[in-house]
Amino acid sequence: MDSLSFTSLKRTRERFANALIRISEHPVSARALLGVKGSALEKARSENAQLKNAPTLKAIERYTGVMYDAIDHETLDVNAREMFGQSVIIMSGLFGMIRPFDMIPAYKLKMGGKLIRGTSCSAIWKKLLTKSLAESSDCAVVWDLLPNEHSAAWDPSAVDYKKRFTVKFVQRSDKGQFKVVSYWSKLFKGALIRHLVSNGADAGSPKYAIDLVAGFSHPQGYEFSAEMTSSTDNVTSLIFVKS
Repeated sequence: MDSLSFTSLKRTRERFANALIRISEHPVSARALLGVKGSALEKARSENAQLKNAPTLKAIERYTGVMYDAIDHETLDVNAREMFGQSVIIMSGLFGMIRPFDMIPAYKLKMGGKLIRGTSCSAIWKKLLTKSLAESSDCAVVWDLLPNEHSAAWDPSAVDYKKRFTVKFVQRSDKGQFKVVSYWSKLFKGALIRHLVSNGADAGSPKYAIDLVAGFSHPQGYEFSAEMTSSTDNVTSLIFVKS
């Protein structure tokens, strides 16, 4: 716990870890919390039970899936890799917030899981993470690529930032109708993160950020739409469209 970023979260992390270990000892309670069953439940219970003594991996290697594959951090150049490690934050049900190169064990716990007193992890973390982000943001540009479940774990209105960008991509039908696409969102976000950290100076500038994403080539052919992109206060919703 002492080696993780955002050290102010240590006490709550330990509280969460103890609760997770305790609940994972009971199959019925573990199934209700973790939302899995059968062999997946047994694997999760086993990993959670060994939480404090298990081998660790870098978070970027521990978490798997389409988004992390698209980031492909091992092939980033030196400067992009440094930017990635210093500027990217991963939200975690168990640890609150961590950096990509923090060392963590295998575990199973969703941000929306009700771990303590029937309250979701996101609700417990919200005040703590918001305070920590407020202290560390230093009026930076925030690229908010969180899914809804994780968005509930912080309050953007309480954090001082120069600009906050959110991203959405939609598909246009033959009849001209637009539909928000979620299936490819993880691939999109992973590729975008790679693009941002590879162009750190522009990604951190409200002035040049729009030009940066306008030149972004999405793997599935989504293109930036200046017409559909909207701004309110310090938040800009970037829209990418595919016909």
